[in-house]
Amino acid sequence: MAAIYEVERADEQDPERDRLIASYGWAHFHAFTSLLAAEEGVDLTEMSGYGGENSWSTVATPLRPLFDLDCFDGGRLPARKCQAMQSRLHEVCELWSRGAYAGKAEEQMKIDQLNALRKLVAVVDGCVDTGRAMIIR
Repeated sequence: MAAIYEVERADEQDPERDRLIASYGWAHFHAFTSLLAAEEGVDLTEMSGYGGENSWSTVATPLRPLFDLDCFDGGRLPARKCQAMQSRLHEVCELWSRGAYAGKAEEQMKIDQLNALRKLVAVVDGCVDTGRAMIIR
């Protein structure tokens, strides 16, 4: 797996939210981040960590933590930062549900990435609802 996003576990079991996971293999993670970056007008090939030299500090998007994994301090993204991404992720999910993708990919890959985005939205919503961090591993 390239990335697994999940709601931080609580002290007490939370069967509903403890099962919320969005996971990506390498190919799907690349396709997902590329499509998502296109929605934000970001060319990942120009960015640090993706082969380019541009600093992430120059990028103004609430979705930055999904591209710049340095935002995950110790593998954790606080719920308040998840909340900052929440509405934009819902907007992108709505666009993709209507087939309106800013980036290019094969049709089946777009469908796969829409399903992956829906899982990520559920994780982010779970983090915001509970006040728990999002964990990436």
